Amino acid sequence: MNITLPNRTLLALTTAVVACLSACNMPQNTLAEEFQEIPDKTWSWSDSKTFTFTISDSTHYSNLYLGLRIQGTYAYSNLWLISQIQGNNTNIKEQVQIEVADQTGRWLGEGMSNLITYLKPVYLQKKLAPGTYTWTLSQNMRDEKLNGVVDIGIKVEKGQPIL
Repeated sequence: MNITLPNRTLLALTTAVVACLSACNMPQNTLAEEFQEIPDKTWSWSDSKTFTFTISDSTHYSNLYLGLRIQGTYAYSNLWLISQIQGNNTNIKEQVQIEVADQTGRWLGEGMSNLITYLKPVYLQKKLAPGTYTWTLSQNMRDEKLNGVVDIGIKVEKGQPIL
């Protein structure tokens, strides 16, 4: 028995599947999310990582997060970074700390000892004008070469409406 679908039904079904797959790709409020690999899992002072994101909605705040993935062999309980966001008459540069372990040495992130992941809120409810921004991250620890850092990244979400 051969069953054929009318062209309209086939088109509607195809459109629904494509729409579902597109929606499943990234959560609705996520505007940008990217990680960059650290070569040889050793992050040097001179190896800045730059990310680009776009804000198109002036009616909502933005939430900006730093992402970090480290190995269990990482030697410190924190990671100091220089964070700089530039774009559309904005230039925010500051030192940011990510605490990765408590006083007993227990990892604070998610995952196992071979890969621990952190997502640190840096700017919550930040008002950014529509435009394209670059976010540059550099490690700012005592060691010129920092072993055990797998990836560094960012996440930008649409926040609450501006009232």
